[in-house]
Amino acid sequence: MPPTGKKAAAPSPALLAFYNAVPNVFWSVLSLVPICIFCYQHMARPWLYGLLAASLLAYALPTAWFPYWQLSSSSAAYRKLGVPIVNRFTQHGDLINGLVRRQHPNYRHVRHRASAAALRRTSYHQERFHLVLLLFFLFSSVYAAAYGHWKWAAALTLINVLYNLYPMWLQQYLRVRLRLHAPTS
Repeated sequence: MPPTGKKAAAPSPALLAFYNAVPNVFWSVLSLVPICIFCYQHMARPWLYGLLAASLLAYALPTAWFPYWQLSSSSAAYRKLGVPIVNRFTQHGDLINGLVRRQHPNYRHVRHRASAAALRRTSYHQERFHLVLLLFFLFSSVYAAAYGHWKWAAALTLINVLYNLYPMWLQQYLRVRLRLHAPTS
């Protein structure tokens, strides 16, 4: 804890990047390893390339379309689904921010309008990324079911909900919160 009367130094960008990379890498490995194993062991290569290409088309969707599939304009719906719980264990989430604040008590990820605008832009990028993966996991689950790999289909569907659907809802929830509690300076 810094001495009283002195302003605590801001955390370095490298420290923030490291702290935020840990949950990102953890969840990515936990989720992407199973689908890689399934695709390598069970999916015909032409199907793999075709489903991957079809999923990547979601990157072309304009940001203006995102509000059409937003779950709610209120944070209450997201709270009922447990989305804030997900926020505890993600990059820039409650756990990471708490760790940073132990060393830098005045740290806030969103401090002013510019950082709120940057978070809003980043949220669209992250939602788009998880949409691409949501589609690929969905297509892979259907493929698994079509070929009788029921356990794989169930596992990939569960992973899809946890690794892609909830993070998409989290990005929407963060934008709702930004709209409701926008910084004024």
